[in-house]
Amino acid sequence: MTNFSKNWTESDNKVMMKNIRETIKPQGPMRPRLETASNRLEAQIQKMDTMLTKMREKDSTLFRRIVDTMQKHEIEEGKILSNELAEVRKVTKLLSNTRMALEQVHLRLSTIHDVGDAVVALTPAVGALKSVKTGLAKFMPDAESEITDMSGMLGNLLVDTLQGGNFTLQNDVSSEEVESILTEASVIAENGVDGRLPSVPDSEELPRYT
Repeated sequence: MTNFSKNWTESDNKVMMKNIRETIKPQGPMRPRLETASNRLEAQIQKMDTMLTKMREKDSTLFRRIVDTMQKHEIEEGKILSNELAEVRKVTKLLSNTRMALEQVHLRLSTIHDVGDAVVALTPAVGALKSVKTGLAKFMPDAESEITDMSGMLGNLLVDTLQGGNFTLQNDVSSEEVESILTEASVIAENGVDGRLPSVPDSEELPRYT
């Protein structure tokens, strides 16, 4: 058993040293791989931007409908629409978090000049990608698969073990979110619609709820 453990450890060490030697070759295959990853990241960021625009437009449309139901005292319809809007805002937040993670990695790639930079700069960023990619499976399965591939591609360039990111993604719509939407819509309905609807964020800013 001792010999087996020794042989196993020696085998692991050989593999690790081989990976390190392959990784630290100066100006070797690292640069084109980084450029490929950067281009793929940029494409995904553009897709996220398109989806975020659509989600914000849907947010605005749903909220106007909720205000209309409040004015007509159609409470049940308002609750149904409020649940739908809460889901839309959750997806918007998820997409925005994911876009932020992709943008962080994209920016880090542009600052890499050698392998030392790659290890220091990419370890936390790739961890963030690993954290957010699973949340995309339901809404953007193609993007989830693409991010998985990119994470693996960049992970192969790193010597250190990658750590997970800090993003936390919620999956359930709380009753507080729905009540908040209904309350906001009711106030606007009582005071009139024109000129009083909140503007939909057009940047990285996300709606905040209590």
